[in-house]
Amino acid sequence: MANAFELVALALPGDTAPESLPAIVRQFVADCWPGMSRGQLVARARRLALRPSMRACRPSAPGEIGLFALTLTVGTQIVSLVAHLRRAATRRATARQRKVAAASRAPARDPRQTSLF
Repeated sequence: MANAFELVALALPGDTAPESLPAIVRQFVADCWPGMSRGQLVARARRLALRPSMRACRPSAPGEIGLFALTLTVGTQIVSLVAHLRRAATRRATARQRKVAAASRAPARDPRQTSLF
């Protein structure tokens, strides 16, 4: 089972001034919120065409805050950020939850489209 991480904070490395960031990166940082998942963070960066890359700086235990190097590519410019992510404790699913998750379900149908068939 994959680890679940949630965002605590985004920071700049010590040698980077906030004014030097491209506008799209400043917008990305402003759009992020504490508690969003690592997947949401990467998906948001991809939607803005920032080509994200995230690597752990050091391992962390469940419940601890880990540091991750988040690299964003804007055109030919590479921007580095430090993402502080908390590893959520892994929970074991009950047998019923596993059975429900494994069941195949039909997609939801929009009632407005019933006249099309």
